[in-house]
Amino acid sequence: MRLEAHGLRSGYGSVPVLHGVSFDIGSGEVVAVVGRNGAGKTTLVKTVAGVLRATGGGLMLDGAEITRLPPSGRVRAGLRAAFQERSLFGQLSVGDNLRLNGFPAEQHEAVLALFGESLAGRAAQRAGTLSGGEQKMLTAALVLSSSASLLIMDEPTEGLQPSNVELLGDALHSAKESGRSVLLVEQHLSLAMRLADRFIVLSKGEVVDAGTAGDAELAGRLVQHLAI
Repeated sequence: MRLEAHGLRSGYGSVPVLHGVSFDIGSGEVVAVVGRNGAGKTTLVKTVAGVLRATGGGLMLDGAEITRLPPSGRVRAGLRAAFQERSLFGQLSVGDNLRLNGFPAEQHEAVLALFGESLAGRAAQRAGTLSGGEQKMLTAALVLSSSASLLIMDEPTEGLQPSNVELLGDALHSAKESGRSVLLVEQHLSLAMRLADRFIVLSKGEVVDAGTAGDAELAGRLVQHLAI
């Protein structure tokens, strides 16, 4: 599945955040978005997912215009997102959250097993009583276990223990190997360097640098951008 963004603009009310962002993601490709806090990364994710309305530019998914599609339409088109803010139904059980995301009961343990023992056997537990890291893992598992061809992951490692970061990396690598596309917003540079085929750097809502994982100078530039 191929995603193309051309001159994408978006923001909150009368406050613009994205100022003409362009990039593309090919099938089976991981594109990592990095930048300092406030660079516009989460705004980009929400605009691609349809949670925020684009005020300019366009989005194409496999050649079809999706700029004006609602989030539900983008999900039906094959796009799923795990946002930085946890988006679970906290008063419902883990199993109920799984059912609402389209997973029948016989698949629940397989989804929860994505993170080893961390979530295993927790289907009956109320989702809101999970720790912050566990809720992040469950949110990621819902997206990774879906049938979506394009996955959007916004800071998925935030709050995770190192062992679970490794499991997440393994799951994302498997998604890539199976031909799925991933838009990854990630401050954990070692994980991003392990997974990404290409990088784009955002600053003040604009793309200020880009490069491939094979660029020998890229790692140094990324560290420099994040330190500025």
